[in-house]
Amino acid sequence: MSNLNYSDSLNELEKRFNFEKEEKSKFPFFKLDRTKKLMELLGNPQDDNSFTIHIAGTNGKGTVSSIIDSIISKNYKTGLLTSPHLKNYTERIKINGNEISQELFASTYQKISEKISDFEKEGGVEFTFFEIITAMAFVIFMKEAVDVKILETGLGGSFDSTNIVNSDISVVTPISEDHKKILGGTLKSIAQNKAGIIKKNSKVIISKQKKICKEILINTANSKDSDLVEVEYKLYGSPKIIDNRMVAKLLVDKTCYTVNYKSIGLYHFENIATAIKATKEFNKDIASDTILEGINNNLWPCRGDLYRLNEKMILLDGAHNKAGFDNLKKTLSTFFNNKNYIVIYGTNNNHDINTFIKFIEKIPCKVILTESNHPKSLNRKAIEKKLTKLRIKFIKSTSTENALKIAINNYGKNDLIVGTGSLFVSSEISNALNKINEQKYKK
Repeated sequence: MSNLNYSDSLNELEKRFNFEKEEKSKFPFFKLDRTKKLMELLGNPQDDNSFTIHIAGTNGKGTVSSIIDSIISKNYKTGLLTSPHLKNYTERIKINGNEISQELFASTYQKISEKISDFEKEGGVEFTFFEIITAMAFVIFMKEAVDVKILETGLGGSFDSTNIVNSDISVVTPISEDHKKILGGTLKSIAQNKAGIIKKNSKVIISKQKKICKEILINTANSKDSDLVEVEYKLYGSPKIIDNRMVAKLLVDKTCYTVNYKSIGLYHFENIATAIKATKEFNKDIASDTILEGINNNLWPCRGDLYRLNEKMILLDGAHNKAGFDNLKKTLSTFFNNKNYIVIYGTNNNHDINTFIKFIEKIPCKVILTESNHPKSLNRKAIEKKLTKLRIKFIKSTSTENALKIAINNYGKNDLIVGTGSLFVSSEISNALNKINEQKYKK
């Protein structure tokens, strides 16, 4: 095989089955046997000597993973694996908070391809996109000799490819109903799946959970002789927005942190407190100043980004399920209660439109429908059909960029534009806003 460049490696990688782009509830590979075989072929790079923190949950797991990495990387060499990516595939694998290079991405993919080629040909099977990306991360983390691996699950927990590790700390963010076709139709089955990341004789950190989820996590931890800690925190006063950032005093374990966080949303305090708790379990001696610096410097886009375009305000939040929209509603009522809302909405075909409908029934607004360029994006006409049937008024758009233009043209003095429904819709609106700001700067 000749040397692959970055573009070639992406073309090869995208030929593999990718659940993020093509959802199949009966897909046969949701088990760890294949991942175990893949790691065997690569010399089990996941079994290096690094400390491992593994994060699952429905909402907030990417944010928590990113904050933990942002804090710990101040004093240790870290490897971070997250998904999905918004712009570049290299976002998924980071060393000390920095995306790996395209050259390293391509060379690692090629090395793995060469090592598994014979097995795939003889067995007549192909490892999946996510299995390979996970393997790439482990190979790179071992090569880079990281001190700490921080791993976000892709889907669920028990049968997620990341669950090949024997983690030292398991973190479970709030669990709610999502991906029911894969993880089971009940909150109980979803919680059982996510509890699958808990290992024997380890530490378990859990965010605030619904009763059934909390019971399952506690019982699982007890059965594995693992110590479970529930996150508790307190806010002093009312959070405020200053210079497009969320500012508040947050008390966790008798230490008060003056948080100045890039993303807007009350739910982020749960994420921040969870990350602090996990970090302190990793090393109780990490200085509070280091923790605060990591939090305030953390960038995790499209989960509550506030933009200002001249006098116009735009909030981007990738809410797509009931819990996400409940959180968004709290954010709007807390920080933007006096605003009129123009909501740009597009979603993926595996998300429930009804959660959005219930949201806009509680939040009177103008609705602009769109769809992202992502392969799993739900066709705008399907959303139109549903809303028309319910006699909900909406404005059509041809793209996220067009939807943003319509929103800006319809903007009134006391309005707030909200981009939501999926991370990919939020990301495309973010790109369009950045493009507008770049053009302004050039002038």
